[in-house]
Amino acid sequence: MVKNSLVLLDGPPLSGVTRSMDETVRRRLPNARLAPFTALGLAEFSARSDVGAQFSSVEQTVLRLDDLSPADLVLLGHGVLDDVLPHALVMATMATAWCERLLKDGSAVTAPARAVLVQYAKRVSVAFAMTPREEAALREMGFPVSKGFAESIVGGESLVRRYRRRARSHREGHLLVQAAVDARRCGIHRPLGTEEMYRLWCVFGDYEHDRCCLAFPRALDWARALPRDAGTGLLVHAAGGTSPHWRVLSYAAGADDGDHGHEPRPLGDHERNAVLTSLPDAADQFAIGIAAHLHDRRDTAKAALTQAAEAAAQGHPAGAAAAAALY
Repeated sequence: MVKNSLVLLDGPPLSGVTRSMDETVRRRLPNARLAPFTALGLAEFSARSDVGAQFSSVEQTVLRLDDLSPADLVLLGHGVLDDVLPHALVMATMATAWCERLLKDGSAVTAPARAVLVQYAKRVSVAFAMTPREEAALREMGFPVSKGFAESIVGGESLVRRYRRRARSHREGHLLVQAAVDARRCGIHRPLGTEEMYRLWCVFGDYEHDRCCLAFPRALDWARALPRDAGTGLLVHAAGGTSPHWRVLSYAAGADDGDHGHEPRPLGDHERNAVLTSLPDAADQFAIGIAAHLHDRRDTAKAALTQAAEAAAQGHPAGAAAAAALY
């Protein structure tokens, strides 16, 4: 019998969902063993024959899943939660916009994700708007009051202005950020390696290899620079700066999606195809396919899911889920 649950905190980018999740665990379960996972990693872990033996019978275990993509939720719905919830509590975060798209979809392709949202998850929506107390706290700390608490501390609006206003004066850096933003909008939520960023940027800009080699360091320097009025760059090293892989500011991706009154930027076939061809890994293709399906790009979805099913090794969770989605 399932004795634990999935607690899913959702909100728009820079609403503080990750901070809220971690504070909740520290406050309510201070002695619990915290185990960070990706959805794919948890799917692989749950398939082990000795999965139950990996958990302590006396110590509470919390499995932490941050920034889930739609494909991640589909994976969790393929029996993963049934395998792990008897042994551990699952805490996760996700963007509200993806949750709403999944709930509205209604198709068999995303049915496992909807089952997670409706039958398993205890959803807690984190408010983006600030309370008067939070506004006062920002002023006391010397931060400018902007649209949200976490956004004000990071300087999200300032970074979006930097990103959008430098399309001509810093075209190469702007294009690198745009490539990372569009990879995220296409469903890729994992950090990207420098080589992957380089390959994606070259395809986005239609650059020749020689020019890429010379210009990429300049583009990366601009994208990761820390502006005076912000607390981070548009690209940052993942895992709090300890990983060599790169994360793009999710708030910039949200702005291009039209969040918080920003003008949305269309995600066209060129951008989708660039991401599709640059990230051939089966798990990435599965993520691209599910996101494309949710945006009603059926040709892209079919191509990506087919690639995921064919490229994955036997027993690969993403490959099996892609095959089920195609069926």
